[in-house]
Amino acid sequence: MNQDELKEHINWINPLADKEKVSLQEYLEFYKNRITQDSERLFVSDFLFPLLGEENIKYVVPQYPFLDSEGRTRRIDFVLWKGDKKLALEVNGETYHAEGVIAREMYDDNLNRQNEILSAGYFLLRFSYSQLQHPLWRKQVSDSIRRLIYRNIPELLSENLVEPNHLQQQTLQQLDLRRSFGWKKGIVVLPTGTGKTFLSAFDTKKVTGKILFIVHRLDILSQSRDSFEKIYPKEALGLLTGDVKENTDARILFASKDTLRNPDVLYQYKANEFDYIIVDEVHHGQAQSYQIILDYFQPNFFMLGLTATPDRMDRKDIFELFDYQKVFEYTLNEAIENGFLVPYTYYGLKDNIDYSQIRYKGNKYNVNDLDRALIIKGRNEQILKEYLKKGKGFKTVGFCASVKHAEAMAKFFNENGIPSYAITSETPNRNELIKQFRENKFTVAFTVDLFNEGVDFPDLRVLLFLRPTESKTVFIQQLGRGLRLCGGKDNVTILDFISNYQKANKIREYLSKGKNEQKNPKTGRIEKIIYEYSPKCAVHFDAEVEQILDAQDKAGREITKEDLIAAYYDLAESLGRKPTQQEINEQGEFKVARYLALFGSWVKFLREIGEFTEASYHFPQGLHLGHILYILKTLLGGRLKGMHLDEKYIRIRGNLGEDRLGAFQRQTKYKLQGLMELGLVVDDRKVGADIDYELQLTPKGKEVAEALKPLFKKLDLTFKGKDRDIPSWEMNAQPSTFNEALRHFIQQYPKEGKLITKVLLDMHAVGLMLNYLYRVERKATITKNSIYQNFFKASFVANYCDRNGIEAATEEGARRRCPFLLNILEATGVIKQETSSIEVLEFVLSNQILAIQHNENEREIAERINKIENAPDKLPKEEVSLLKETFGKEFLSEKYYLKTFKIIK
Repeated sequence: MNQDELKEHINWINPLADKEKVSLQEYLEFYKNRITQDSERLFVSDFLFPLLGEENIKYVVPQYPFLDSEGRTRRIDFVLWKGDKKLALEVNGETYHAEGVIAREMYDDNLNRQNEILSAGYFLLRFSYSQLQHPLWRKQVSDSIRRLIYRNIPELLSENLVEPNHLQQQTLQQLDLRRSFGWKKGIVVLPTGTGKTFLSAFDTKKVTGKILFIVHRLDILSQSRDSFEKIYPKEALGLLTGDVKENTDARILFASKDTLRNPDVLYQYKANEFDYIIVDEVHHGQAQSYQIILDYFQPNFFMLGLTATPDRMDRKDIFELFDYQKVFEYTLNEAIENGFLVPYTYYGLKDNIDYSQIRYKGNKYNVNDLDRALIIKGRNEQILKEYLKKGKGFKTVGFCASVKHAEAMAKFFNENGIPSYAITSETPNRNELIKQFRENKFTVAFTVDLFNEGVDFPDLRVLLFLRPTESKTVFIQQLGRGLRLCGGKDNVTILDFISNYQKANKIREYLSKGKNEQKNPKTGRIEKIIYEYSPKCAVHFDAEVEQILDAQDKAGREITKEDLIAAYYDLAESLGRKPTQQEINEQGEFKVARYLALFGSWVKFLREIGEFTEASYHFPQGLHLGHILYILKTLLGGRLKGMHLDEKYIRIRGNLGEDRLGAFQRQTKYKLQGLMELGLVVDDRKVGADIDYELQLTPKGKEVAEALKPLFKKLDLTFKGKDRDIPSWEMNAQPSTFNEALRHFIQQYPKEGKLITKVLLDMHAVGLMLNYLYRVERKATITKNSIYQNFFKASFVANYCDRNGIEAATEEGARRRCPFLLNILEATGVIKQETSSIEVLEFVLSNQILAIQHNENEREIAERINKIENAPDKLPKEEVSLLKETFGKEFLSEKYYLKTFKIIK
């Protein structure tokens, strides 16, 4: 070593150490003479900077000098240096460093250099340029660096390794909303692969106390812990299992339920030990072991249940554990269509197995019989052939009927040159095999139920369904294994081998978004069922499979935009108004999925046919019951000239005047749009654009106006500022006066009151408000501020706005739009209003409120209303569970806060 080199080594300092923050561009510019290769620049930009951030990238020193054992100066590609802690990172450049590719002398020197780095006391990681570029290696490179830093200099890790995606942000907002109403627990239903564990980790950031994460299987535990490490890179995480008790007093503890349920373990913790508790895969929650744990703990902040598959027979019990409080639900098809999961190409392939010869009992096939029938050479050869042809030899998981079946399939694939293993609950080294499968050491993993949930391999490209599908839960769980996003992956291929087994015809239903029954108009018989699948996915069935599934007329005819538009207007004509998406699904010729596939979205469809409406139809602003009574009385009387409804003030379709005239015309328009939505005046949306709009009552409007004649005589329906050249809609009487007068009228005139009540409460926006009060607030006394702040945030209200092309109102907008809905509820006796709060008095039994599942018809809802009114004890248990999930755990019990039902028929 010469004197200059020795001086540089002894006096070397970090030139960026005093900087508070250093951007990526600043870092690369400062060290441009040291970071000269593409591999090094990629290493900094894609791996080091995302882990360390602007605050800590300054501690990375490129080309760091050190003395080897012979006193020579050498350099390390990158050193993470803080205080007396130093970590070494080596990146092989653009040339592959292997013997035979570079000179032997250089290769030997590189090995010696690596040994010298280790001998000097550094922790060393070494990567190749190809690893930094390959999508299957990049995650492992990042994880290995993160683990090295975490174990040695954890304070260097950035706090923001992962940010919530849009779906997680939506769910986090709903969690905040529900907690603002006092919820202490709740269930989130998200499809496999959308980041449920990360979601829970993001939400726990809202607490400073202890966190408990409970899993039902050990193989899920380490994966969940790994996700939390990315959100809490500087936190020590605890582990509690039967075999491992590591850091069990940590702030964040991961525990298996089988260990935690042990009284000697459970009672080491206080009931309120944890601020936040997460129960993963909560559809296992009704197991007695879970029951003991959940009954004992009382978290200070929240208990969150996570599941992808709540559709099972014990759904009732699952939601009972969480007080029937579902926070948010997102379907598999929604996740695929919105880009949170990759689409799939599904093949239903003919399997020449006769299941009628296999014993079937208790909803399951006899396993020994299955083994004899399925483990045959001919079937194995068919599976291999289809795998090579359609799966193209990509990384695969095969779901088998038994351990014996999985082992037989692995043996057969290996014999045919495809590296495979059986990984089951009986595999002694299964954790090591799972690790090897992650690292792509073999191609196909055959399993039974081990990978149905929790264990994730994002880079899977093929799924083999090699056993009969016996439940929706299992089918969706298996499907979810292949849908995770992964770099370079845009699709997953599913090969399902199907024959005449029990429930085979359910497969189309599991995959579909909905189905449409086409009936013979003469006989009323169903001629065919058309299933609608996600437009991003492809579903194919062999012709023989179609016959087995009793769907010979699979595709039906090609449906055009013109067909959909004609069907929409046919239904609109029969209803007498614009149909909702739910009505399209229930009564239309085609399902909404068809519209979405051809038009892109429901809003785009409405815009294309000119049915896109202004928000003031649905959520009137500046309208109260005095205005409605005045308009009905005036139109019934027929004299409009010189009145507020003079034709010079009616500008429904634009061309407003200027200044005060234009302002009054706009206010008049808003008032009339509210009456159109109520069905009381002719709706301009139903009048052709080339036809002049004429303001008049509908038949329903005339009936209501006639019924209200006795009330018209008693009320002061005059306005302030009558001497002005431009009138005002400000009435001499207060809005509350009309609420009270109409309520008394409804009580005094039962027949007329029933008609008026139905008209008012049937308004969609009123139904949304009722659902908000019953489903979200769930209490008798509610502040108006809470309603204004949260009504338009409720998921079903937001969905309604989205379907109709309405921009959801801000809190200020809600203060203008919600009062009309509350006035209606007060006038009909459902609520009582105070200055800053309301009191809910009655529960309205109507179609809008009691529709608790998708695609329910009016007959089903009417039967439910009748049973609730007359014989609630005759409701099926599953239906009671859904009602409690919707309206609260005390619904239909003596403890429920509302004692009076108002029936709307």
